Amino acid sequence: MPEPPRRSGYHAPPMALTTGERIGPFQVVAPIGKGGMGEVYRARDTRLSRDVALKMLPEGSAADEESLRRFERETRAVAALNHPNILAIHDTGMHQDMPYAVTELLQGETLQDRLRSGTLTPQRATEIACQMAEGLAAAHAMGVIHRDVKPENIFLTHDGRAKILDFGIARIENPALRTGKLSDGSGTTSSSVFVMGTAGYISPEQVRGKRADARSDLFALGAVYFEMLTGRRAFLRDTAVETLGAVLRDDPRKYPEAEKVPEALRGFLFRCLEKDPADRYQSARDLLLDLRAWQAGAVKEAGARVQFRSVPPWRHRKTRMMLRSVAGLLLLALGFYAGSCWRAERQTAAAPAGTRAPNP
Repeated sequence: MPEPPRRSGYHAPPMALTTGERIGPFQVVAPIGKGGMGEVYRARDTRLSRDVALKMLPEGSAADEESLRRFERETRAVAALNHPNILAIHDTGMHQDMPYAVTELLQGETLQDRLRSGTLTPQRATEIACQMAEGLAAAHAMGVIHRDVKPENIFLTHDGRAKILDFGIARIENPALRTGKLSDGSGTTSSSVFVMGTAGYISPEQVRGKRADARSDLFALGAVYFEMLTGRRAFLRDTAVETLGAVLRDDPRKYPEAEKVPEALRGFLFRCLEKDPADRYQSARDLLLDLRAWQAGAVKEAGARVQFRSVPPWRHRKTRMMLRSVAGLLLLALGFYAGSCWRAERQTAAAPAGTRAPNP
């Protein structure tokens, strides 16, 4: 599991767990990091001989009802979503009255870290967008709305896979995934919009305090996609209030950076960023089908270009014309030669005995 975000000027107390400490079958190896929503450790699963990530609430958070609710929401949501593009959870439990969760240990970097190095190629950005859509489609099918899709919550593994992280503020529509104290967040109002998402990535309906649904996650995916392709955050402004206003009013189609988006991808991208949910893709699966179709066409076109570049010289137009000319001359010479031989044979056959036909 990746290191939680660190806040400037934040000095955390020492980690609550020590190297070698056991939590059930999990043995702490080393701390990975600490943030406001949890302490993360590298641990060893002694039963299966594999390294895992162990996350616990920060010390003192057990008494915070909201922290407990968020932790429980995340573990329940992720545990129900068995998908290669979503962080996998292996176990959960309590240790000294503190809840913990055990997840797969990821190697790589967040998309946020990767974007600090610059934009991605259209092919790589589209592949990441496809994998995000795959993960979101699986979550939505289970009645889980993420509500906080952003580069910080997308992890890129060393083998090229994108993983969706942090379902801590997810809205859970599936009653089977709820408990008595686990709210689905449907009572969110505009006064709590900052809690229910991240300014710059939340959808216009979330800014207005309306209920988020699958199309809200697709708006956030579109904002991330735009950032991958252009290097510009679609709606970021100097203050949170201005950023939320930009989400409601600004059209990224009009930005100069929009020219960096390949023309064939613009329709897909800007459909995700429509202000009205009814004008967006209605499901992550629909977006995925369009993006995969573009990928297939791009691969076919690239293959055609490679084939053209790799044509041997003798098949080039000028070379073919030269070869045809040479072949024509050879055929003409052979024709003259064959004709001469034929005439010589006729003359020999017609000459009287004891005479010899003249040389051709």
